[in-house]
Amino acid sequence: MNFKNIMLRKAILSASVVVLALIYILQVILGSRSSVKDFVVDKTYDTIEISSSENGTLLLKRYGDFWKVNDEEADSGKVKLISDSAHAIKTLSVISKSSSEDAIERYGFTDTSKITVKVSDNGKEYMSLEVGKDAANGQQNYIRVNGKSEIYLASGALRQKFNVKADELKAPKKEEAAPAENVPAEGESPSLQPGV
Repeated sequence: MNFKNIMLRKAILSASVVVLALIYILQVILGSRSSVKDFVVDKTYDTIEISSSENGTLLLKRYGDFWKVNDEEADSGKVKLISDSAHAIKTLSVISKSSSEDAIERYGFTDTSKITVKVSDNGKEYMSLEVGKDAANGQQNYIRVNGKSEIYLASGALRQKFNVKADELKAPKKEEAAPAENVPAEGESPSLQPGV
């Protein structure tokens, strides 16, 4: 082999190594950009509105330490589950950036299938969430946030948590207190106890 061929091969080999190193660096940089995103309402809020074609509109309103559902006292434990779910939503990946009719149908964002959740305080909206179909395992859902076209895969079984009726969230009725033992029944005269 002559000297020129050896130098040409070394140059090609060196250039190939540099190109591969640049490709590796780009993959590391672009790969570190995760599509996982959390949507967090980091302000206090007093209203959660949940709408669906199946259950109509449900309005949860906070009054100090307690909530009302459609102007009736709500079960605080059940509302806390909904409030916690609306407060922070964790996504796993971006599924689609398209708002085409096909994507809307495929992921469950038609008017008849989506659930819309709005979080606000004193009329100022902090988040608008659309929950589409369940993913394959049922613990994940397709969502869209704040009117954007991106469709995310979110964890937390959101459809199950937000697919509620107002009656399911109402506080249990308090039963009337049973009459005390010393109180005479209707029509009886009170018995007198001798003084001690």
